[in-house]
Amino acid sequence: MLEFVLNWLQRFILSDGIFMTLLVVPAIMVWELLRPANKAPLSHYLFGAKYWIVNIAILTALTPVISIAVARVVQYLGFGFIDLTHLGFPGLWGALFALLVGTFVADFFFYWFHRTLHANKYLWQTHLLHHSDEHMNALTAQRGHFTETLVSPVFIAIPTAILFELPPVTIGILSLIPYAYLFFAHANVRASFGPLWWLIISPDYHRIHHSIELRHRDKNFTNWFPIWDIIFGTAYLPEKDECPETGVEGVEVKTISQALLLPFSGWWNMYRASREKPNAPPAAEPAERDPAE
Repeated sequence: MLEFVLNWLQRFILSDGIFMTLLVVPAIMVWELLRPANKAPLSHYLFGAKYWIVNIAILTALTPVISIAVARVVQYLGFGFIDLTHLGFPGLWGALFALLVGTFVADFFFYWFHRTLHANKYLWQTHLLHHSDEHMNALTAQRGHFTETLVSPVFIAIPTAILFELPPVTIGILSLIPYAYLFFAHANVRASFGPLWWLIISPDYHRIHHSIELRHRDKNFTNWFPIWDIIFGTAYLPEKDECPETGVEGVEVKTISQALLLPFSGWWNMYRASREKPNAPPAAEPAERDPAE
């Protein structure tokens, strides 16, 4: 038992989540405090930090199980049909190019996973916590529920691994770059890329996805590259000075226990509703983010 605890503690301390958050988030938070897009109370940041620690602890325990399961599925199905190390770019440049291509394709799978989370009322419960943040900031990138992490490999990691063979050590290190970028994308700052908005998402672009306004619903799903939103008709280019409030109407999460239990309480309420009113008309679409779901 002691060995298990020590191994977990080592994985926790050395995890990418701990390393990248401590490396990137403090600088972004200084920017947020000096030039916030919308003012956020200090208590909100304190809650975000507490949930981050709890969430990383849970993911540290789950990651080995998820990794083994994904590896076995990929091994069974076959993997690496396209070797990105043979694209003609040796060394670091080749690894960077492979990372770019791999991230671009993974973002395609993420895009459709993300749309499915919003379209399916059961999966929406796993994603609700992330959207319930009424003061979106850099730590919102870590405000996810572990149930979503359990589902995501089926949609993203497994199909990407089946398609591509990547140089494991180099890509493992370089992949921290897109991981870190998500903190910036969720930052509570005013930042866009002007005429290059279509190249990569900005905080202004991604804030639209978290907006509580009806006209922004089901827009800007992509994680990195707006091209997928453009191709599939979900891109919304924010206007100058457009800075909507974020969150989910009727959903308020103030404690760690509320955060951890949120999807389970949602599923339980859905089950009770189905038992009490078996002939009731269908519930509202999950994209409307009805808290009763």
